[in-house]
Amino acid sequence: MSLAAAGEQGMSAIVHEVDPRHRADYERWMVAATQAHRQCRGYLAMDLIKPVGAGASYVVLLRFATVGDASAWLVSPQRRQLIEQARPWLLREERYQVHAGSAFWFTPSGAGALPRRWKQWLLSTLAVFPLTTLIPAVVRAAAERLAPAVPALALAALSATVVSGLMVYWLMPLLSRVAAGWLSR
Repeated sequence: MSLAAAGEQGMSAIVHEVDPRHRADYERWMVAATQAHRQCRGYLAMDLIKPVGAGASYVVLLRFATVGDASAWLVSPQRRQLIEQARPWLLREERYQVHAGSAFWFTPSGAGALPRRWKQWLLSTLAVFPLTTLIPAVVRAAAERLAPAVPALALAALSATVVSGLMVYWLMPLLSRVAAGWLSR
C-alpha cells in the first residue's frame, strides 16, 4: 500500500485476484461496489479492467478529488463490509495503491518496475499530439464564430485546460490500459 500527499487528486488501483469459477459472482458484486464508490466523498470516476484469457486479476481504477478522499474510501467501514462479501471469491488478499496526480499513469499496481522512459515518452506523445493539434483548432474556430473578440491568450488557456482534462480523465487512462502489456515488457 502506498499513500501520497492528501491535497492532490487521488487515483487508486486495486487488484483483486478472483477465482475464475466466481467471475460472474464478482462482477455482480462489482455493480453494488460501484454504486458505493459513487456515494463516497470526492468520487470522480471508476474503470474496471477485466482479466485477459485465463488470468484472474481484476484491476479497479478509482479517481477521487483528493488523495485524502481516495484514502478515506479505501479504509472506510462501508468498503471493508463490501470486501468481506467478496472475500470468498478472492484467491488472495487484495492489493492497492493510492497515487497523486499523473504519477498514477505509469506507476505499476504490482511489484513490477516502472516502464522504460522511452515507452512512457512514446505513449504520452501519442496522447499529446492529436490533442494539441485538434483542440486549439476547434477552440479557435468556435471562438471566431461565437466570440471573435476573445484574446489569443484566453483561447490558449482554454485549449490547454481542455487538453489537460482529456489527458488526465480519458486518454492517458485508456492508452495505459490498452498498452499495459507492452509497457510491462
